[in-house]
Amino acid sequence: MRELHTTFKTPETCFSSLRKCIPPYIRLTFAAAVVLGLVTHLYAFTNKLPNLDDTLYLFGTTYGRGSGRWLLPTVLLWDGSYSMPWLIGVLSIFCIAAAACLTVQLLRIRGPLACIIAAGILVAFPSTAETFSYTFSADSYFLSLALAAFGAYAAVSFPKGINFAVGSLAVTLSMGIYQSYFSVAAALMVGALIFETLEGKRSLSNLLFRSVMLAGTLFTSLLLYLLLVRVSLPSGNLTPYMGISEMGHISIQELPARVLLCYGKYYMTFWKNDSHFHFTFLRYAFALTALCSVALLVWIIRKKRLAPLQTILIILLVLLYPLAGDLIYVMAPHSPVYMRMIYGLCYILLAPLALVDFAAQERKPEFEKSALQTAASWIILLTMALTAYSYVIHCNKAYFKIDLSRQQCASYSTRLLERIEACEGYTSKAPVILVGSTGQDLVNPTPELGEVVLDGIYDFPQLRRSYSYGIYLRDYMGFPNPVQVGNSNEALALEKTEEVSNMPVYPAAGSIQVIEGAVVVKLDS
Repeated sequence: MRELHTTFKTPETCFSSLRKCIPPYIRLTFAAAVVLGLVTHLYAFTNKLPNLDDTLYLFGTTYGRGSGRWLLPTVLLWDGSYSMPWLIGVLSIFCIAAAACLTVQLLRIRGPLACIIAAGILVAFPSTAETFSYTFSADSYFLSLALAAFGAYAAVSFPKGINFAVGSLAVTLSMGIYQSYFSVAAALMVGALIFETLEGKRSLSNLLFRSVMLAGTLFTSLLLYLLLVRVSLPSGNLTPYMGISEMGHISIQELPARVLLCYGKYYMTFWKNDSHFHFTFLRYAFALTALCSVALLVWIIRKKRLAPLQTILIILLVLLYPLAGDLIYVMAPHSPVYMRMIYGLCYILLAPLALVDFAAQERKPEFEKSALQTAASWIILLTMALTAYSYVIHCNKAYFKIDLSRQQCASYSTRLLERIEACEGYTSKAPVILVGSTGQDLVNPTPELGEVVLDGIYDFPQLRRSYSYGIYLRDYMGFPNPVQVGNSNEALALEKTEEVSNMPVYPAAGSIQVIEGAVVVKLDS
């Protein structure tokens, strides 16, 4: 019995041993990501904010396989079948925190301030708010993020013989849930190679071999993913929605333009501020940060006395790093790209933090702190801290917008339903047909929030005109009648009839009538 006791440890003993194995900077990063994640997104986690797709999938879905996300229908079940914001939110934050820990490990970020700021950027980048608006799938998508980061970590850090297999499998599984986080795995692998080269301990041949192996890991995972898409859909009929069926199909002639688009997105996001994510003055701080980063990189190369060929390799990797983080423009050349699909964009902000920390971690005499290192650390840390804070503000603006839209839509719907139920001939089983409810001229009472343009963060007119508005009336407003919205066949057919054409537009008297047993409401067209 004593021998059995020494062989098998209790769960408490195993947990204690595991905790001691985790470095302090990893524990700090995880804690910071959880706390800052809750600070940023608690509004969304403690309210049910309606989104068109989330309204449709409020009580479960098998969505995903037709979009090439063959693992998503299975993973969607890990939080139950309902779209419950608090549970899904907490699970999501844990997944982002895990990805943050793997990120600081691979990019060699060790300083407490740098770890906290990196965690803040990763949990608050506005892609997260856009993803959280699709509550029903948010935690599954962020599990995909964690798997992508783990795939990069396994490929870089696991022992030879298993690193390739585990890395490829993890990235494949990540793409099976959500394809867009492939760019996160690519950015982390390139970032890890940059610092391995800067370290100067590996030969050029070894670094080139590592580069080929990591590129092979990404390529293999992409092939495995496409193979499993074929297995999951024997007919090969991917949905044409948003160009998904053409993912991976790109001609040589298109490639240069798509690559330029990848780099151009950084210019539009961080300099032009086209999505209004950043404080206006931050564009100048970003430019100064870029200069400091280049100067710091040159300083490190000179202090490390790297060979010319290693320096050339570093330059090539630095040029590839932003491309890796924004690969979606190449992967899906014929698809509209939304903010939730380019989460890898924020990894460009972590590179300066990693450079500052890399210099600070060296303890050799020639690496004693210089004025450049001190100035660069102040500029970079302050810029990134303010950037993370600007993301917190933008995410909460987004949640405030959709909350106001929810209240406006509920108030409008209450008035509409009262008029419907008061219509002569109405019964609780009569179908309700909203003719013209897809119109574009409904007045938006809060145009001030128009600067928040994240997909999934809708204003009141978009909610009212949506394809899922009938389901909203049933599930949120408790309206028992079946509802057909303006793009339904029934509504389109009625819209062409003379009887409906002569009806006034709601809320005018006579805009709601019972026609052939159906309650017809003529809305703005």
